[in-house]
Amino acid sequence: MSQQPETRSVTLTRVFDAPIQLVFDAWTKPEHMTQWMKCSPDVKTTLAEWSPRVGGTFEYHMAQEGVFEAKTTGRYLQFDPPDLLEYVIDANEELGSPEMTVRVALREVEKGTELTLKHSGIPGHFEGMIDAGWGVSLDLLKDLVLALFSAYAGTRMSAPAKVEEKPESAKSDEQADV
Repeated sequence: MSQQPETRSVTLTRVFDAPIQLVFDAWTKPEHMTQWMKCSPDVKTTLAEWSPRVGGTFEYHMAQEGVFEAKTTGRYLQFDPPDLLEYVIDANEELGSPEMTVRVALREVEKGTELTLKHSGIPGHFEGMIDAGWGVSLDLLKDLVLALFSAYAGTRMSAPAKVEEKPESAKSDEQADV
């Protein structure tokens, strides 16, 4: 009997000074997703398939000229706008990555919208890369949400929108789910 390798999870929380629906749309609309879902600002993300709904599938490609190219596929397990989405990222033999799950929970808070992301099933040797990649992606998402909110709010906005970063809370699957 073979032993399953130990897996980890990464949990990240951000607070966006923007309405919950706008943050959800920035995550799920294809024209927005390609602007922030990247492990580096130099990476180009393109969509081959994007069907955000329970049972829907996705396929996107990330590429950085002369450095790498990667295809990601998966399917949605939960889709409850604007509060929750959960999806499975298929195993990728080329990258040596197993099937993993990503859960994104949104909730309204006094300062806007809190986003909590939990990426589970990460092999130990991928943890740092996944954590860093999501950090970059969430920073790019922040920039996009700020731009969308500024355009939406126009002159009604009394102060610049900002994002508050909460401290890292968990790094292992032993922790409670989001």
